[in-house]
Amino acid sequence: MNIINTRILRSQLFIPIVIAGSFLFCNCSKDAGSNQNIISAKIMVSEQGAKINFPNNDPGLERIKSSIVNKGRVMISVFAPSRVVATISSGSTSKEKVILFDSPDVASLYSSFRQAKSNVSLTDKNLERIQDMFKNQAATGKDLNQAETDAENAKVSLAEMESRLRTVGYNPKELENTLPGTIWLNSDVLESQLSEVDKGEAVDIYFNAFPDKKFEGRAVSIGDVVDPTTRTVKVRVSMKDPHGKFLPGMFAKIDYGDPKDNCLVIPLSSVITVEGNDYVYLQKAQGEFVRQKVVLGQQNESQVIVLKGINNGDEIVTEGAILLKGLSYNY
Repeated sequence: MNIINTRILRSQLFIPIVIAGSFLFCNCSKDAGSNQNIISAKIMVSEQGAKINFPNNDPGLERIKSSIVNKGRVMISVFAPSRVVATISSGSTSKEKVILFDSPDVASLYSSFRQAKSNVSLTDKNLERIQDMFKNQAATGKDLNQAETDAENAKVSLAEMESRLRTVGYNPKELENTLPGTIWLNSDVLESQLSEVDKGEAVDIYFNAFPDKKFEGRAVSIGDVVDPTTRTVKVRVSMKDPHGKFLPGMFAKIDYGDPKDNCLVIPLSSVITVEGNDYVYLQKAQGEFVRQKVVLGQQNESQVIVLKGINNGDEIVTEGAILLKGLSYNY
């Protein structure tokens, strides 16, 4: 009976010893080399995570797709959100224009500007009349001084109204020179994409109210300041609207993109970002992937131009980059 108990006790002590030994062996195998670690029994990660090798027919390869990158002419769309801020239409007479704004405050400001402009005209004419009367001794010096003061005050008021309009993005002279049957849109272009915008360039416009149609407009004005919060710049676009389809406040998106020649363009899904640096994975052979640092250029919602890091004819991972990132950085 004692012999049996002794054997049972020894076997019970041996089990945890074996488990502990196995645990130590695994850890030693993992830390055996700084350049090569065994992530699993199949996938090998080496060169400090920069190189990943899958065995043939590994199930993980089904989640990874790659394609060859070639230089060529591409169209990078640069979309910016926008809205209709003003419509210019004909008034009751051929000389009148009706301008409707999406903001009551802007409408009130523009009305004050027109009143101030009219007042300048009236005070100038009155000053001319008083000056003529003064020469003919039909008006006193006091009358002349008052007329001069009124004319100067009217000009100061007009300058103030124009300054306030310009501050909110409207040039009064452009409003006055714009033909009826025109709408204005304001868009918010990211600071990083401002290089894609040129004053006077043709742009494509897509309205939420007309999702299946594309309209053409022209960038007529680029803002002078960058919004410190959104890092965007106001760009105004003019578009013909002879039938009055578009209303103040309507939302749209504007494409400022232009064709680019001799560019390497890859999907955004190919790019991973770690500590502020951008990388892609090159497929060197079947099941062999290498992490490569890249410098990126202009991008849109789904694609980005690569300026440095990969070459024409390289095969890059287009799907599954997140999986490879997890293996590279042991996530």
